[in-house]
Amino acid sequence: MSETETQSRAAMPHILGMPRWLAFSLLTIAVWGAWGAVSKVASEGIDADTNQVFFTFGLLPLIAIVWRSPRNKTGGEGRRIGIGWAFLTGILGGTGNIAFFRALVLGGKASIVSPVTALFPLVTVILAVTLLHERVGTAQKFGLVLALVAIYLLSM
Repeated sequence: MSETETQSRAAMPHILGMPRWLAFSLLTIAVWGAWGAVSKVASEGIDADTNQVFFTFGLLPLIAIVWRSPRNKTGGEGRRIGIGWAFLTGILGGTGNIAFFRALVLGGKASIVSPVTALFPLVTVILAVTLLHERVGTAQKFGLVLALVAIYLLSM
């Protein structure tokens, strides 16, 4: 993404007085939080692989909505590369989902499995620093350490 695109996105209108990225981040927390609890209920009736299949079916209405987006009409080499990376994202996400569902099927409590697996941003940070050459400040490093401590305390 170019610097101009980044600046124009930063200038977008706010949602409920907060930056759009923060509003969508908070929505993600709420939806994924509910997803973790619902996943435990589903895991009591079906195995992890079947859970993933029906999880994928649940994405179909969202795929139909997104596919009709006007932004989906543009093409080009960048789009093809992006689709490839998005496909890999789906494979990685689906594999993670199966592992998550399996943890629940094997008796893990949703109140423990969800926060423990929520440590995935540590992997993202490591990859972002090493592969994307992003920088992590002292406050962010401290936050990551606190996250590890919180997960440890939750899992006791």
